[in-house]
Amino acid sequence: MTSKFDLTIISAESKVFEGEVENVLVPGMIGDFLVLSNHAPCISSIRPGFLEFSEGTSKKQGYFVSGGIIEVINNTVSVLLDSAIERGKLVKEDISVLISEIDEKLHAGDITNKDDLGLRKNDLEEALKQA
Repeated sequence: MTSKFDLTIISAESKVFEGEVENVLVPGMIGDFLVLSNHAPCISSIRPGFLEFSEGTSKKQGYFVSGGIIEVINNTVSVLLDSAIERGKLVKEDISVLISEIDEKLHAGDITNKDDLGLRKNDLEEALKQA
């Protein structure tokens, strides 16, 4: 039997999920990482991509996330997100709109976070391919 841990996912709009899970696959800033029971404590930024988890069934639940933060401590995982769209309800236009918004900011002229926006755009384009 696989050990479970508590997962809470909250977006700016609502509580997305709360319950016990066996694992969480997270799109971390420097690559995807898997959280299992008894994972070492950590805090990480989340890049745009797909966050997936399993409650013990063979079916994984997944959400497109636009970015956020994850905290893992004492078998409790808290995920705070800018936005989350259930994989089954996601349409490519949702991601395309985010890419367009970044393009507008990049073409606006004098911005200080051009590199960050470029990286975020790349992450969104990769997520668009997976959608």
